[in-house]
Amino acid sequence: MPSQIDRLVQDPLGPLHREPDRLLLEEIPSALETRPLLDAIGAGAHRVSEIAGRLGRPATSMARPLDRLVSLGLVRRELPFGEDEKASKRALYRIADPFFRLWFRVVAPHRAQLASGTRASRRQLLDRVWESLCAQAWEDLCRQQTPRLPPGGSLGSLGPWGPASRWWHGTQPEWDLVSESLDGGRVLLGEVKWSSRPADRRTAERALQELAARPAPPLPPRLSGAQLIRTLFVPEVAKPRAAAKGLEGWMVVTVAELAASDR
Repeated sequence: MPSQIDRLVQDPLGPLHREPDRLLLEEIPSALETRPLLDAIGAGAHRVSEIAGRLGRPATSMARPLDRLVSLGLVRRELPFGEDEKASKRALYRIADPFFRLWFRVVAPHRAQLASGTRASRRQLLDRVWESLCAQAWEDLCRQQTPRLPPGGSLGSLGPWGPASRWWHGTQPEWDLVSESLDGGRVLLGEVKWSSRPADRRTAERALQELAARPAPPLPPRLSGAQLIRTLFVPEVAKPRAAAKGLEGWMVVTVAELAASDR
């Protein structure tokens, strides 16, 4: 995969090297004026104040271009689980499209370096952010597939589940995935961990112990009596039977169960 990304995207002669600029230009009217916002978000500015600060513009001028990026499906407006969409002031803006996310992390800030560099130097640039990009994509997949889980799976049998989102507030511990069952009887609290290698028993146990000690987020009054389901999401578990032994009462979900939702 990285070699294909280099050939298609990072190489200045690659067919996708300027693809985001072309797509923005083809919008009617052109969306090229939103490019500086994408640069800022791709570089790590996610709050309105941070984006405005990077651009040297007042925060009050951000609403219209951000709304347009959201309507184009290029940027996602995230709110902590349980917050009112209209009343909350804690929204974060993140690049939604995985390809755009890659491009604005690897290509946009390094155009000159890519133009004068070698294949090896381009690969080094990608290697710096590759695991982070994979982790973001894995989190997105887990949140996207949770409401689609079939009833036959371990987690799906406790659902069906509503839309999943993150939860954060100040310096309190974050939750990667929070969702409530449609009957309101259960709340899923998920930790999403990415690894290119299968998680072994020790890793799973340590992660589950951390989940047990982490305080649950404050929930809406309607969920005050809901059962909390603490769940670890990992792409794969090494020797599933051995890893699962002794972990009763906890939930470990892998990509195999998430993939079953599309069958």
